[in-house]
Amino acid sequence: MKRIIPILLIAISTVSLVCAQPPAGEPQRNEFYAMDTNFNDGKARSPEETAKLLKELGYSGYGFVGMANIPQWLAALDKEGLKLYSIYVGVDIDSGKIDPTILQAVEQLRGRPTVLWVYTNSKKFKPSDAGGDDAAVPLLRELADRAHDAGLKIALYPHISNWVETILDAVRVSEKVNRRNLGASFNLCHHLKILGEEGVEQALMNAAPYLLQVQINGADSGDTKQMGWDKLIQPLDVGSYDVSQVLRVVRRIRYAGPIALQGYGIKGDTPEILKRSIEGWNDLWSKLPARPQRTRSN
Repeated sequence: MKRIIPILLIAISTVSLVCAQPPAGEPQRNEFYAMDTNFNDGKARSPEETAKLLKELGYSGYGFVGMANIPQWLAALDKEGLKLYSIYVGVDIDSGKIDPTILQAVEQLRGRPTVLWVYTNSKKFKPSDAGGDDAAVPLLRELADRAHDAGLKIALYPHISNWVETILDAVRVSEKVNRRNLGASFNLCHHLKILGEEGVEQALMNAAPYLLQVQINGADSGDTKQMGWDKLIQPLDVGSYDVSQVLRVVRRIRYAGPIALQGYGIKGDTPEILKRSIEGWNDLWSKLPARPQRTRSN
């Protein structure tokens, strides 16, 4: 169960390789999915309606908070050929125990590509306090081992005011947990709020061996630590912050995992906002420079 720094292994048939190639000069895209935080228009939608909407708009799948109705969500997404990429669950490191409902969810997701996005609660330890490592590491190892048995991965989710507050914390804890199926998640809006925009590139570079999930959204540039969420979380087609910076680093470190759309608090018509954001996603990729062609040395 020890962590092994991943080595890229490719075993694809000639036919599938040809079919999977992007058009000449276009970078290979990561799969792109929507978090449930994008659904803020107050309209009740069933899993079936949600999956159909995401399929029509071109998203690869969905991620949501909690553990309710997992079998129904899986069935609805499967019907549309989509994936359940993540569920958002909490671990209380003070308790020393894993919520039994998380273990039930692990069994329901057995064999799926779903990642458990784990946020961390603590009253004993302040955000980013490494003094909590001794309490958290055994608990997270236990959860990682249970998840590994089901073929699942765990990404520590940095969230303002949580014990794991930054991606720096997520990497530190991942190193200590030392399980190959547990790693870090990069969340653009929380990074901008806590650390500012200057450290985005270096944070992603440092997290590369542990990076399992990335979340992006439109945002404004400037003194982001002082901005409200309405400036730090916008549809992907607006905002003065150049989100393509994140995608450039993602390509540089060869991160091949999914990228999620964050939409917490964005008001308006959900289908229209999701449409705008996927258009913004396509526009970001269209502006990325092509990878230089490797030349054969003599």
